[in-house]
Amino acid sequence: MTIPSAIAPSAAPVPTTRPYSQWFEPHPSLKISLIDHLYNRLDGAYPHKWRSNFPDAQAIDNWAESWVEAFEEQGITPSDVLAGLKVCRSRYTWPPSCAEFIQACRPFADPSIAYHEAVVGLEARGRGAVGEWSHPAVFWAAKLLERDLMGQTYSQVKDCWAHALKAQMARTEWAEIPPPRQQLPAPGDGKLSKEAAAQMLRELDAAGIVKRPNAHFDHKRWARRIIAAVAQGDTTLTLAQVQMATDALGPTTGPPPIK
Repeated sequence: MTIPSAIAPSAAPVPTTRPYSQWFEPHPSLKISLIDHLYNRLDGAYPHKWRSNFPDAQAIDNWAESWVEAFEEQGITPSDVLAGLKVCRSRYTWPPSCAEFIQACRPFADPSIAYHEAVVGLEARGRGAVGEWSHPAVFWAAKLLERDLMGQTYSQVKDCWAHALKAQMARTEWAEIPPPRQQLPAPGDGKLSKEAAAQMLRELDAAGIVKRPNAHFDHKRWARRIIAAVAQGDTTLTLAQVQMATDALGPTTGPPPIK
């Protein structure tokens, strides 16, 4: 039979044992399935080279079933496919295999590529920026190993990083990437006016919190309060507390006996 250069909406279906998948369902705006649309896009990207792989309609159907099965296993989404097509057009001069296409859909799944993205992203977050993350899985794997990634070389964390990334990629849902922690402004860059700062100091001074340059501060006040409490008959204090207070005040100050 004659094989069309591209799959059209009116193309007759070939008998198959296809399992149910969104990739085989007709798309409302395309009027053909997503996998048929992918066939057309690859045929347009690789004229003659792509269609020469399919001697008959059964070959196209076998290709569709195999790739959809791989897409379902790997959790490939339509947006992933759009990214994969873009990568393929710039990377491959010949049509990609299924494995090559999936890798193109998710270049961040390569541990070495994702590692550099993670380090750069973590450094950006350390400066108060969000960082550029190609996929939430890379971010959450990076957060899990943040200390190792920032303190060790790739050769040292390679195995742990690959395992963490693979575990995150196996998930089907990811929490949103949170905003970075707010950084304290550099000295002199604060937005507090001089008047507001002066008022704050006056309030702290009135509360007895601000220590004046020549003011005397009793660093052993806590110990004296403990001894005074014992002298007044406080029985809630432990022997350890009384002993520490006695040691702080010196051997000449003996604590009253605990009643």
